[in-house]
Amino acid sequence: MRPSGVSVENAAEATRSGRRVAVVGGGIAGLAAAYELVSEPDDAGLSVDLYEARERLGGVIRTDYVDGYVLDAGPDAILTLKPAALELCRELGIEDEIIPTRDEDRGVALYSRGKLRPLPYGTGSSWLRKIFAYASSGVVSWRSKLRMAADLVIPRGPQADDESMADFFGRRLGHEAVDRIVDPLIAGIYSGDPDRLSIMSTFPRFPQMVARNRSILLSLLKAPQSGRSGTRTLPVFCSLRRGLAQLVEALEARLQGAAIHLNARVESLTRVGSGYELRTASGSRPSYSEVILAVPAPIAADLLGGDFPEVAARMASIRYVSSGTVFFAYRRDEVADRARGYGFLVPSREGRRINGATWITNKFEGRSPEDGFLARCFVGGDRTAEVLERDDADLIRICRDELREIAGIDADPLFGRVYRWRSSNPQYDVGHARRAEEIDAALAGVPGLFVTGSGFRGIGIPDCVKDGRETARRLLQSTPTH
Repeated sequence: MRPSGVSVENAAEATRSGRRVAVVGGGIAGLAAAYELVSEPDDAGLSVDLYEARERLGGVIRTDYVDGYVLDAGPDAILTLKPAALELCRELGIEDEIIPTRDEDRGVALYSRGKLRPLPYGTGSSWLRKIFAYASSGVVSWRSKLRMAADLVIPRGPQADDESMADFFGRRLGHEAVDRIVDPLIAGIYSGDPDRLSIMSTFPRFPQMVARNRSILLSLLKAPQSGRSGTRTLPVFCSLRRGLAQLVEALEARLQGAAIHLNARVESLTRVGSGYELRTASGSRPSYSEVILAVPAPIAADLLGGDFPEVAARMASIRYVSSGTVFFAYRRDEVADRARGYGFLVPSREGRRINGATWITNKFEGRSPEDGFLARCFVGGDRTAEVLERDDADLIRICRDELREIAGIDADPLFGRVYRWRSSNPQYDVGHARRAEEIDAALAGVPGLFVTGSGFRGIGIPDCVKDGRETARRLLQSTPTH
C-alpha cells in the first residue's frame, strides 16, 4: 500500500507538461477508473492521484478473516449476467480465483404468513421458472395466483415514461405479488421500497416486455428458458476464493503508476483557470487538469456546491439509505439441520426486524472451517432503518431473536460481528433516469469534470466496474483542459 503522504506537489513538478488527473473515491468504481487511466501507455503523459477518505480501499467491498471464517461485510457476490467484473478479473490474472455458488445447497426461502417457504430447486435458472416457483411455493394465495395469471389477458395499458415498481407490478401481477414477492427481492438488492423505486431504472426489461408482447408472462413463455448459454459455465452469482477483497487487492497491485492517498478526505473542489484545485482535510491544495468524482452523490454535491450549484442540486436529489450486516459463526452440527439452502428473504408486511439472512457456508465453498457455519443477517434500508440505530449488543440480540423465531436457530454463536454502511445505498426512485441524464447534460458543459459510481448508472459491482472504466475512457478521449 502506498502511503497517504505521497507528495502531490512533487508529482506536479515531474509532470508539468502532462495531464494530471485526480480520482476522488477509492471504492470499486474509482479503482476501476484509476486502473483504466494507468493502463494508458507511459508516453501518454498522464499522472494519476487517487484519494480515499478511509484508511483502506474498496468502499463497501470489505473482507475480514476471523478464526478461519471469511466475512464479506458488504456485497458477497458478483452477478455473472453482466460481464464487466469477470472480464476485469481475467485482466488482473485472478480468473482462477473465481468460485461459483454451491450447487449442493442451491435454493432460497421466503418467510410468508409466519413460516419459511422453500422455493423449488432451479428457481434462479430463468424468470419464467422463477415466477412458477413462487406461485407453487405457498408464498401467495390462490387468489393471487389467479391474479398473476391475468397478466396473460389484461390490456397493455398506457406506457408511462416512468413509474414505481409497485405500480407497474401491481398493475400486471396484483398487489399481493408485490407485497410477498417483489418487496423481499427488492430489499435484498436495493434495500429499498418498491413504492418509491423506479421500474425503468431498476428492471426496465419488464416494461419492455409489456410494450413488445403485451404481457410479462407471454414474453417469458416466448423467451429461451435455458438458464445458461452454451458458452457460460458459471451460475448467476460467483465470488472469489478469499472474498471480494481479492478484487480490490488485485486492482491496487496494478496501480503502481498512480499515487494513492489514504486517510485523505477531499473537502472542496474549486475551478481554478482551466483546471481544478482540491482541498484535503490535511490542508494540501493540489491542482489537476481533470477530476473524476467516484463518491456517493450527496458527497459529490457538497464538493461541487460552491462553483457548480446546478449540478450539485441535481446530485443532492439522489436519495441514499443505510444498511447493515450482522454475522454469526456457529458450530456446524448445531445449525446445519435448520439452515437449508442459501438463506431466506422476508416481506416487509411480515413486520420482522431483519430483511433476510444468508447461509454463507452453504452459498460458497471455503467460507468457514470444516466444523463451522457462517450466517449473515441484513438489516436497514427503507424497511428496518430504526434497527440500525441500536448499539452493537442490541443489534446482535435482535438478529439472534429473529433467527430463532424465523429459522429455529437458537444455538449460541461462537462470535458475532456487526457492520454498518451509513448512507451507502443509492435509491433509484421514480425519475432517476431523468435526473442522471440532467447531471450528464450539466457536466457536459464543465470541461474536465466527470462522475462515476453506484449513485448514477448501476449499483452492482459489474455496473460500477463498467461505469468507472467508461468514465475514464471518456476523460482520455476528451480535450485536455490545460
